[in-house]
Amino acid sequence: MTEWSGRPRAIRILAGITALGVVLALVGFTVPKVWSSDDGDSSARQEVVSRATDFAVAYNTYDVANLRDYQKRLKGLMTTKYDQQFEQVTDAVFKALKDKKQKSGDAKVLAVAIDNIDKDSADALVAVDASITNTDNAASVLRHFRWKVSFTKSKGSWRVSNFESVAAVSASAGTPTPTPSATDGGGN
Repeated sequence: MTEWSGRPRAIRILAGITALGVVLALVGFTVPKVWSSDDGDSSARQEVVSRATDFAVAYNTYDVANLRDYQKRLKGLMTTKYDQQFEQVTDAVFKALKDKKQKSGDAKVLAVAIDNIDKDSADALVAVDASITNTDNAASVLRHFRWKVSFTKSKGSWRVSNFESVAAVSASAGTPTPTPSATDGGGN
């Protein structure tokens, strides 16, 4: 076999390998997008973020003189069971605050992070600030709230099934305190 007689065969092999590489690359880019559940997960996460934001703003926008309006606005955001608990709590709290004429507003959601999510439940961490006024403080006082909000998917909609305050944690950088070791100050 001469040098020239082997070249067409090598060119065909290289062309075949190149074509196979292009096909595999296309398959590698296309199949994960078609079979991926990321779009559904991403969509569900966005729905929970949106619902958490709606809840945080509605929860922090009230006037104790308008209890029923407040409860009505929040009713559609919560599960039936949690709404019943919420009404009992707000009845008692608003009654206690009525003489103070407390109001809350100017709610600003700073951040929402999804802690976990599956097809019918999710937990979100929410940071929200709101301004509160009452007879003790005519000028509004900015309050900082941090919550863990639990959601249940009911009838195709994410609804709050529980929420709780998250304690603030403060940290500082400084010189660490040395820990005594067994070899320090043996006294012999």
